[in-house]
Amino acid sequence: MVIGQKPMLVSFASYSDSKKPIKEKALTDKNSWIDGKADYCNYDLGYKIKLKGEKLLVKLTCKREHMHLLSHRSEAFLADWLRFSPATTVQIDSRIELEKLKMWANQCKICKKIVFLRLSKKEGFDKKPNKNSNNLNQFNWLIKRCLDIFGALISIVMLTPVFIALALLIKVCFHEPILKTQWCIGKGGKLFCIYEFGANLKELKLNYLSKLPQLFNVLKGDMSLLGRFPWSLAEIRKISLSEQQLLHVPPGIAPSITSEK
Repeated sequence: MVIGQKPMLVSFASYSDSKKPIKEKALTDKNSWIDGKADYCNYDLGYKIKLKGEKLLVKLTCKREHMHLLSHRSEAFLADWLRFSPATTVQIDSRIELEKLKMWANQCKICKKIVFLRLSKKEGFDKKPNKNSNNLNQFNWLIKRCLDIFGALISIVMLTPVFIALALLIKVCFHEPILKTQWCIGKGGKLFCIYEFGANLKELKLNYLSKLPQLFNVLKGDMSLLGRFPWSLAEIRKISLSEQQLLHVPPGIAPSITSEK
């Protein structure tokens, strides 16, 4: 938290126990001024936050005695709050509203903190991998990772002219950003930004080339050449329990693993 441009240590005092008055001015129409802008203020919903070593656990709660941070806080406030948090890893409750979930993920990325999606007990996946979808031991995973890196590097070198041609095409003809990103769920629930070409290449019947930038996701270790489908934050709420078992497997550019039916 930053007050008067002076850094302060992150406090985990509950909202209900705080003796300091709330700085946001409550209005009669249930709006309040937050960072100079009028925004809806919900004091009945917030985050229960627990710090375990370098891991920050963020859980949605409606009990005021458990609230450490109100859900209406602005993105700028959250950025300052995370910046001074000692945590290096953040686990976020999957029940949080989608836009708020993206806000947490974006600010964790800016503050260089690894972020994971924390599934509730009802929708959580087993700690043991699904034998039908992931029966590889650690040695085999190491071999697979080496093959992914080698395959991605060779593909990028060979397809460099295609990358350049598509980048120029998108910039000159479509007047759009060359790349676009969206948050996806990786292995073990880790969130990462997946890369795609920014323009809709369906019009040119080149849609199959839109995934080429994901080769860089493979190099970073977020994806594999072959794996499960890369679910977005919105899709994680809709997948079945059997599909959630596949969170033990990294997503692939070419989905080759499906859930049991």
